[in-house]
Amino acid sequence: MMLRYLKLNGLAIFVASSLGLTGCGVTTSSDITIGKPFNLTGQWSGDLVDAAYGEHKIYLTLNDNGGTVTGTLAVPSHPCLGFESTEGLAGEWALTVAEGTATQAATGTSGDNPYTSIQENSNNGTLDFQTNTITEKIGEEDIDRIVYFNLNGNSDSLAGKFNGTFIGTGLACRQGIQGAIFISRT
Repeated sequence: MMLRYLKLNGLAIFVASSLGLTGCGVTTSSDITIGKPFNLTGQWSGDLVDAAYGEHKIYLTLNDNGGTVTGTLAVPSHPCLGFESTEGLAGEWALTVAEGTATQAATGTSGDNPYTSIQENSNNGTLDFQTNTITEKIGEEDIDRIVYFNLNGNSDSLAGKFNGTFIGTGLACRQGIQGAIFISRT
């Protein structure tokens, strides 16, 4: 009788412990990203929310080669970056990701447990890039038009800000655009 009591009591403790761990956020092995490197290669889409022009869909194709990021981006309906506003620029309407840098979160930073040998935040990092430069000639002066992007997050979802000037049909394009960007891997 005592042995049966100990077995049932042990089983109850095991089940309670398992349920307690589940409630604390333990994930299945398919959900684990610990040790996964920060890499942004792939198709991305999301929202670009401009302070002057509102919300627009953004689409990116990124190639992350050891932290050097290249690719293309499209914001089809934006008055400054959209297809209609840039198609007369002698074929330069295809916006590119220029001078892109992806930086993985460092060991020992927020999200990394200093008491383990594995870097738990290895899938996190930052992405900084700019559009290709279009030089606009106004009288005798050449003015470079570039939009800068600064994002952070992980290999599946990034958020951040953008700012700069570009050529387009909107009044604020040459004076300066800015806002927020939210993208995720598609």
